[in-house]
Amino acid sequence: MGVKFKSPIVVEPDAFTWFDVELPDPGPYEVLFRNRACLICGSDLHVYKGLHPFAPLPACCGHEVAADVVAVGSKVASLQIGDRVYVAGTGAGPIPCGHCRNCVRGNPRQCLNPHVPTSFEVGGRRVARFPSGYGEYTIGHEGYAYKIPDNVSYFEAAVTTDMAYVIGVVQRSGATIGDTAVILGAGPIGLRTLEAARLAGISQLIVSEPVDYRRAMAKELGADAVVNPREEDAVDRVMKLTDGAGVDVVYDTAGAGQATKQGLAMLKTKIGGAGTLCLMGLYERPDLTFNASDLMRKAGKIVAEWGIATNRRKNVEDALMLMGQGRLHVLKWITHKLPERRADEAMRMLIEKKDGAIGVEIIH
Repeated sequence: MGVKFKSPIVVEPDAFTWFDVELPDPGPYEVLFRNRACLICGSDLHVYKGLHPFAPLPACCGHEVAADVVAVGSKVASLQIGDRVYVAGTGAGPIPCGHCRNCVRGNPRQCLNPHVPTSFEVGGRRVARFPSGYGEYTIGHEGYAYKIPDNVSYFEAAVTTDMAYVIGVVQRSGATIGDTAVILGAGPIGLRTLEAARLAGISQLIVSEPVDYRRAMAKELGADAVVNPREEDAVDRVMKLTDGAGVDVVYDTAGAGQATKQGLAMLKTKIGGAGTLCLMGLYERPDLTFNASDLMRKAGKIVAEWGIATNRRKNVEDALMLMGQGRLHVLKWITHKLPERRADEAMRMLIEKKDGAIGVEIIH
């Protein structure tokens, strides 16, 4: 019979339009989820503004979801009705098949045989990222769902996508105990990177962020130093903090060309051990210009990671485990929880950086 409900869709930039939609019964390996909490991702803001490079309008927002299982397909073996789950990447693209070599190796985002369980059109145009976590229900392959530890709330579990992402980036950056690092930006991804870097044993963590309340949160979460790039030369400050050496790793979560150039200048030179530049932000203006000599002299390695597309199953499992062990301070930076009818307000809160907004969730 499927389910009918209302779903917010971005048809034109900067506003949601609500549509009556219907999801089908789940296929053999699919699961129907009733969404409970959905974290607003930075990429959702790009969709909302009509600036996402891979989600042309009309499009849905919401792919970081904690939910209840309400129906299962005939061949689903790992889940049952009533399970509390984190749903990885719903609404962010086609659903993995669960059976190809990449899926069975724990890399469902690289599925060789993905499929779309259902679609929706507005004005003859297919809606990107449908269905999603801002509506009441979504559907996905059972391999997308991970059971939530009993002591982890829906609100915490909705952050798993981002935590898995930053854990993976920190691992692939090669950072280790005793290293130094700069995090550019103390928004949601920047603060999560700070937590992952702290757990990796990085000895000196410096955060560059222009917004006062976000710098304060970075300090609360363990940053050794914070820099306001609007009031001081961020590169000079980092060099002073590292006695002129520069840092081993720069995690660029800002997605701004000028910040990326500053990050490159903050790295150690190859004579001093070279550094790693990690590109993590989604660039609204993607054209970057570098001095090739600086790039060769400074960056021993560049790690460019695209959100959940690079998540590994192990990263997701690690994120949930760390939350269950109480080693991540997730609730500190979930600053607002708003019902779905206030989705526009939630987006503006983050875009305008007002009301102390850092982590904002849509709740059902």
